[in-house]
Amino acid sequence: MRVDETAKPLRVALVNMPWARIDAPSIQCGLLKALAVREGHHCEVHYLNIELAVLLGPELYEGISDMRSERLHMLGEWLFAYAAFGEVVPEQEYFEEHPELEALWRELTGRGLDHLVELRRAVLPAWLDKALGEVDWGGYDLVGFTSTFLQNTASLAAGRLLKERFPNVSLVYGGANFDSEMGPEYARGLPWLDHVVSGEADEAFPALLRQMAGGPAGAAPGAEVAGARMLLDQVGPARPLRALDGLPVPDYREYFNALERHGRRALLGDRPVRLPVEFSRGCWWGAKHHCTFCGLNSAGMAFRSKSGERAMDELTELLTAYPTVHVDAVDNILDMTYLTSLCEELGNRHWDVNLFFEVKANLTRGQLKSMRNAGILRIQPGIESLNTRILGLMRKGATKSINVRLLKWARYFGQTVQWNVLTGIPGESDADYEEQVALIPLLHHLEPPSGSARIWLERFSPYFTDPSFRLSHIRPGSSYRHIYPSHLDHAKIAYFFDYGVTDVASERAVDALSAAVLEWQRRWAEPTRPTLLYQRLPHHLTLIDRRTERARKAVLEGWQAHAYEACGDAARSVQGVRTDLERLGHRLATAEVAAFLERCCRSRVMIEDEGRYLALALPENPDW
Repeated sequence: MRVDETAKPLRVALVNMPWARIDAPSIQCGLLKALAVREGHHCEVHYLNIELAVLLGPELYEGISDMRSERLHMLGEWLFAYAAFGEVVPEQEYFEEHPELEALWRELTGRGLDHLVELRRAVLPAWLDKALGEVDWGGYDLVGFTSTFLQNTASLAAGRLLKERFPNVSLVYGGANFDSEMGPEYARGLPWLDHVVSGEADEAFPALLRQMAGGPAGAAPGAEVAGARMLLDQVGPARPLRALDGLPVPDYREYFNALERHGRRALLGDRPVRLPVEFSRGCWWGAKHHCTFCGLNSAGMAFRSKSGERAMDELTELLTAYPTVHVDAVDNILDMTYLTSLCEELGNRHWDVNLFFEVKANLTRGQLKSMRNAGILRIQPGIESLNTRILGLMRKGATKSINVRLLKWARYFGQTVQWNVLTGIPGESDADYEEQVALIPLLHHLEPPSGSARIWLERFSPYFTDPSFRLSHIRPGSSYRHIYPSHLDHAKIAYFFDYGVTDVASERAVDALSAAVLEWQRRWAEPTRPTLLYQRLPHHLTLIDRRTERARKAVLEGWQAHAYEACGDAARSVQGVRTDLERLGHRLATAEVAAFLERCCRSRVMIEDEGRYLALALPENPDW
């Protein structure tokens, strides 16, 4: 039902441009469509990312969108920059700035840089021209582009061509690439952008539609229109939405229609569709301690979430409309109240879902078990390091033993952990890396990181906003000058920045850690993965270590078996273990308990972290 029955309904198009992923619909477009329809307007979503994947083939399309080091070379943005702006800087200068591209491109396609130039100058502009000719864009009142990650130049190129052909159609842009001062600068420098929403669009977008339809727009910062343009530098950003339960359920029909039209198997092979859901915004941890490298949540860290009941209802509605097993929550962090609401309800229903959530690493064994029972089988815990000192520098609120505990129990419960190791943290030392290099072989039975990489400087992160970190010579990433024309202020539109820093570990120490990570990945990829298990009998515990080529076995009896198991759930102090043993009738000196725990560390079946001890072996019993 329309809010204002006197306003005329509009015809609205939303466009999901390359290089958005093709194995999932756009939650931004899906939600904006549902908001527009709720206002009484006609709205359609066009998945031009899928159309390009059909033309290029999914292997090449995804090879570009997922190419290594994309934050440095920004290849996807550079490829569409010619269609958007023409030649900004000679291509040879771009290749000289990023010599790694030739090898990356040849690895992907088997062809040289001349093929890459042809794609940029001929193939993509011709595809855009054809794609814009196959839809009656002139029949729309408003065309909206949501731009996140590598969608920006493709969206800007499409908008420029649309405005040339259909000058009466209004264009609105939003998304993460238009947050804060980025949006106003694009609005100032690019005349085909009629409206720009900076920040969350849940109130701003419907207000814009109401004003265009002839009804009252209502007060929505970021949605006021002055003349033909939205002057965000005067109006300010759209305000964050507080009550998320009032949002409609995203509409993904056009995505699934496109998949069926082009053939799901041809596009995705055997890979599943991943259904995006949103249960919360902001970060409850970041609101207290903003991780130093994190540039998310430009509008603020204030955490807001849907009620557990609403989350369950929305998930039910989505899975009824689009039956697919894999569901990805786009939340920055799991609402911990869901452990006793959403997770409990999902566990009771026994659905065969495979859910993904970003979480904090300090989850306990019991909490991970509840999540596993609910179908949360994939997690991203933001581990980032296996060194307690570096974690403190990052403000992670975790320690080495907390991160290892997460890896241990996630492995036991069969949950996939997506994580990586970050390097180049201001204040780190070589000793911090040497400790991690020594630790990693002990963890070969646990899931390794996807890799190790130097931190990148993001707009909105404390490293960017807080001068006390003493990063020097902060400037827009070098790729921006190859992509965007000079009349745009690159310092205002950039999200990634280059910088100088001196207070970091040596290249030698970083390389040693990278080599250790690679070896960990190699061992994990072997047909028979390394294991470290224990078998429990009364007063008897047998450790079976297959982390190396030569298997080892050790037997712990009496109080020693109890002491080892006491350190299994979480890292324990010597005194804590001694107290547990006393409850079982074992009266031991503190020094005797400490000596045993240290022997376990030397035997590589336990680790110590700030005076606390964590057992590394997993129970062989699957019903722990």
